[in-house]
Amino acid sequence: MLCSYTDIRYRKIYRIIIALHLSASLIIHLAVGKAWMVSAIAGIIPGLTCLLLSALSHQALGYGDAFLIISCGFSLGMQKCLAVLFTAFFCAGLWALGMICFRQGKRRTEIPFVPFLLSGLLLQGV
Repeated sequence: MLCSYTDIRYRKIYRIIIALHLSASLIIHLAVGKAWMVSAIAGIIPGLTCLLLSALSHQALGYGDAFLIISCGFSLGMQKCLAVLFTAFFCAGLWALGMICFRQGKRRTEIPFVPFLLSGLLLQGV
C-alpha cells in the first residue's frame, strides 16, 4: 500500500521498501524449508520479463514496477504472481480506456501501475 501511495503521489517506488519485502520473504522461505527454492526462483520470471520489457520500451513500464513484480513473484510463486499481474494489466487497461473515453488522457498519458498491482493482489485474494 505504501508503494501505491508513493507511485501515485511522487511517481516513485522506493528501493528500500522492495529490499525489505525481499528480505522478509527470504527469511520466511528459509524458515519453511527447502521446497520454497523452485517456487521462488520460478516466481521471479514474470518480474524479469517485465524488467526486460521496461528496458526495451524506455520505461513505459518503470524499473520500480518491474522490481516490485520480481519481489512479489519471489514471495508468491509464479502461478499467483502471473494471476496478480494479469489482473493488474486488465484493471490498468480498463482504467486507461475509461480515461480515453472520458477525454481525461491520451494514448501516451502515464498512469501509476502499482495501485493496479495492489488491486490485482486484492482481487486474486492473495
